[in-house]
Amino acid sequence: MYVCRGYTVPNGYEYKHAYELVLSIFMLGDGRARVFAAHGDLDRATTVKLAAELEQLGVHTVLVSRHGVEQEWKTGRATAPVARRVP
Repeated sequence: MYVCRGYTVPNGYEYKHAYELVLSIFMLGDGRARVFAAHGDLDRATTVKLAAELEQLGVHTVLVSRHGVEQEWKTGRATAPVARRVP
């Protein structure tokens, strides 16, 4: 299990700044993780950075519940659909 905190200033953790975002990540195994207990604003840039860091930990699928709807998010380009060339 990991706890992720987001700061609006560089090195926010080291300087003991208040965090703007916090979420918990539970590693499920087999390349999957569940994100839960998120509080704060999760923008696109932060989502991309989080996906990259999870991918380095071997995660390819992230399970989330947004507004009561269960979703699966993929990390990295390796899991993105492959474009096919038409002859």
